[in-house]
Amino acid sequence: MNVVVEDAGTCRKKLNVEWPAERVQSDYDSVLSEFCKAAKIKGFRPGKAPVNVVEKRYGKQILEEVRERLIPAGYQQAVKDKGLHVVQVLDLTDVSIEPGKPMTFSVSVEVAPEFELPEYKGIPLERKPISVEETKVDETIDSIREQFASFDEVEGRAVQKGDLVQVDYEGVCDGKPIEGMSEETKGLGAREDFWVRADENAFLPEFADGLAGTAIGEKTQVHVEFPAEFPVKELAGKKATYFVDVKGIREKKLPDIDEAFLKRLGVEDEATLRARIREDLERSAEQQETRRLRGELIEHLSKAVDMGDLPPSSVSRETQQIVQDIVKENTSRGANQEQLEEKKDEIVEVATKNAAERVKVQFILDRIADEEKIEVTPQQLREHVDRLSAGYGMKPEAFRAELKKRDAMDAVEEELRRSMTVDFLVEQAAIKG
Repeated sequence: MNVVVEDAGTCRKKLNVEWPAERVQSDYDSVLSEFCKAAKIKGFRPGKAPVNVVEKRYGKQILEEVRERLIPAGYQQAVKDKGLHVVQVLDLTDVSIEPGKPMTFSVSVEVAPEFELPEYKGIPLERKPISVEETKVDETIDSIREQFASFDEVEGRAVQKGDLVQVDYEGVCDGKPIEGMSEETKGLGAREDFWVRADENAFLPEFADGLAGTAIGEKTQVHVEFPAEFPVKELAGKKATYFVDVKGIREKKLPDIDEAFLKRLGVEDEATLRARIREDLERSAEQQETRRLRGELIEHLSKAVDMGDLPPSSVSRETQQIVQDIVKENTSRGANQEQLEEKKDEIVEVATKNAAERVKVQFILDRIADEEKIEVTPQQLREHVDRLSAGYGMKPEAFRAELKKRDAMDAVEEELRRSMTVDFLVEQAAIKG
């Protein structure tokens, strides 16, 4: 087999492949023989029709079968012989095939960029000391107490920060009732017997400040300025006035750290609780520090490699993924379609820049994994998929089936291999501290 490789642009190659006539004829004869054994032609018993009759009847199908055998085999052999790292097959052109003659075809591909690997063992890193202040333990205990807080009715005093306040309210914006502006403003415009937290958790910005100091039975006006990025477009960037009737006040009560509270948490005493919290905080801090070291190591590698141009298809795929992640994150924060459309160019610009850096790092890690012969075992892949499934709230079997359905298992394995490569590099790093 003869292969000629041509440069065809940024990280692109064109493989011109030629199978010799002998190989083409050999495969043709083999396929023809198979057709002869299975052919059902009127006037002949199954499998007994003359070769020339079968060839005349099924000539096109036979040649197509030969084509389907020789193109993949030729492409795979060409890639192996030329040592190419193909990241994307672009197109197949110039196919020419006839019995007894050389077969030729061309395949255009995108390939990994060529670059020199830097010294990747012994990368200098500095581990910061892990320290958990006692105040962090206190804050965590207070956070746990918040989760078990009760709200008791109070009388004879005004609303204070942190209270739960029962109100009726009606809002007006631009001289119009907010409730009737659109489907999206329903509930934002008017409610009765609505309980609202008089703190930063209030359902609208500045609402809590407007309630502070009011008493049961009192009517007040709360002035609100909606931020420009407010998800309800009719109110975004506008000012509104809410007419509020205060009907009830409940005061937040945190539980004492007593025997009953400790029992609910499954510990014997406060010392045990504090020890467990400290362990959790230290473990979390260690994980965070490890993530920082990994990020610093990857940044070091990236800066040490001058890669030049990257395969456009790889950058495009990564850009699309980052755009999806950004859209998903902003949607979860309440952004609507119109707001996302307004920031479309900005989102794509940020995604493209980040995608190029990610793709560069992926190629570096893949090369190192090849050099160090780092491979993912079936057991490691199964355990990794099981961990991922837990994060998505799915059973491992269902999650695995979904990955296969989306043809995403190879991508998951690639990411695991890169993560294992980073683990290897951290182990080999020169870490101080």
